[in-house]
Amino acid sequence: MPNQLIIGMYVCHYIHRSLVYPFLIRGGKPTPFVSFALAFVFCIYNGYMQIRHLSHYAVYPEDWLTHPCFILGSLLWLWGWLVNMCSDHILRNLRKPGETGYKIPRGGMFEYVSGANFLGEIIDGSYQQGLFSSQMVP
Repeated sequence: MPNQLIIGMYVCHYIHRSLVYPFLIRGGKPTPFVSFALAFVFCIYNGYMQIRHLSHYAVYPEDWLTHPCFILGSLLWLWGWLVNMCSDHILRNLRKPGETGYKIPRGGMFEYVSGANFLGEIIDGSYQQGLFSSQMVP
């Protein structure tokens, strides 16, 4: 069960980042095919390696779900994921249709850091990786 929850966290992150987010942005510039192809290949390989590890090699005991490290790591992952999603929403809605001027994002974690979307991504990824490798911690 712990493996399935961690896989679920991973899938939530990547579905949002690769399938939902690209369709929500508006007025973006076209992406060169080479950049798209390289990113696609990396994401397929990275996803395969991480899911393969979690589904075939990582062994988490059932009581890991109640361990404080798992609970804290899961809560921090959720916080990072929500910061990332909320920050993306704020950035997508900075300008009205047709506007091109410079805007400073306000609200959410942008009140504390200038790159709140990156902060959320770093927290999300760091704690996700911490949960993956936490089986090595006594």
